[in-house]
Amino acid sequence: MKMTIRKAMLSLTRSKTAKELEKYSIEICKEIEKNEFFQKSNIILWFWSLPDEVNTHDIIQKWAQEKTILLPKVVGEKLELYQFTDISNMVVGEFGISEPTGTIFTNYKKIDLCIIPGLAFDKDGGRMGRGKGFYDRFLPQTDCHKMGICFPWQIVPKIDCAPWDIRMDEVVSTELYLD
Repeated sequence: MKMTIRKAMLSLTRSKTAKELEKYSIEICKEIEKNEFFQKSNIILWFWSLPDEVNTHDIIQKWAQEKTILLPKVVGEKLELYQFTDISNMVVGEFGISEPTGTIFTNYKKIDLCIIPGLAFDKDGGRMGRGKGFYDRFLPQTDCHKMGICFPWQIVPKIDCAPWDIRMDEVVSTELYLD
């Protein structure tokens, strides 16, 4: 079932043009900026988006001077966090994802908000990632608010979650259909 949903979500997203995805990304980022948890958070774990995810590059660069923005780096089977300082301090890492360089951040309990990608979410905070389990292993080490972000077509009625799958506290998208 999960594989079927994963394939369907990837296919739907890939059927959109880069311009369409960018329009949706802009609207979703506006929703994030209006969010009370985002507004009151000082230390935020983000992700540097892939082409088929909500584009986070501009919003990360915009807020990096006002808030502490952390980005994950894949190291073996786990995530390490580094503070984002500037796009020039990013290097392409495992899985072709741009990752930050610099000083490692290890005080996970100080993170106020984690903004997490997913291929699909349900209205109860169930999340389906890419199947590697990085966030499911990392998030239990935090006490933060967990916000999933996605395109509107990535919200599905139900995701069958295993006991170790971490639910989001909320899912932010846009109800606008911009096609």
